[in-house]
Amino acid sequence: MERMDATELDILTEIGTIGAGNATTSLAVMLDSKLSMRIPKVSFMNFDDFVESIGGAENVIAGVMSNITGEIEGFVLFAMDIRDAHRLVNRLRGIDLSKEEMFTDIDLSAVKEIGNILIGSYLSSIGTLTGINIRPSNPVMSIDMAGAILSFPAIINSREHDEVLRIESEFEGEDLSIDGHIMFIADTESYMIIKSRLGL
Repeated sequence: MERMDATELDILTEIGTIGAGNATTSLAVMLDSKLSMRIPKVSFMNFDDFVESIGGAENVIAGVMSNITGEIEGFVLFAMDIRDAHRLVNRLRGIDLSKEEMFTDIDLSAVKEIGNILIGSYLSSIGTLTGINIRPSNPVMSIDMAGAILSFPAIINSREHDEVLRIESEFEGEDLSIDGHIMFIADTESYMIIKSRLGL
């Protein structure tokens, strides 16, 4: 697959910004707190570089994964550092943000729902701007080392090429700062459909 040029990355940044904006609104309601976001950083990178960008293969992360079907096919992963996951859960529970206790089933469900909201917001922004019918599967969540999560069979099977689209978003509140990473993998035909619908 050819590398995206500056114009294409600008458009993808706009898509990411719209998706992150929708996600910020939803998260603010969940957390009952004002949140803002920084403009997402969008880049195409080598698969191994993506692993390094989220702390390396041995860094423990919370990952929420969803397959994509419909007019395009691929895979989306939302990943955040385990410390950020703890801070989010603690804010929801109304306890000290610095504590890192074992996650309860309710905590894990909350992390999964947050990831699902972020993935859904991003895919919805693609669908709105392109008119493409996108159907995400029910999300699967895992807390493990990044290398283990990124060896998940669904991710490996969707890697037709060794490059992935990475979107980094930062959400900020009065005493809360969260970094989230979305990894989008699609086959060449799907990328071409997206580019065509965007007039590229």
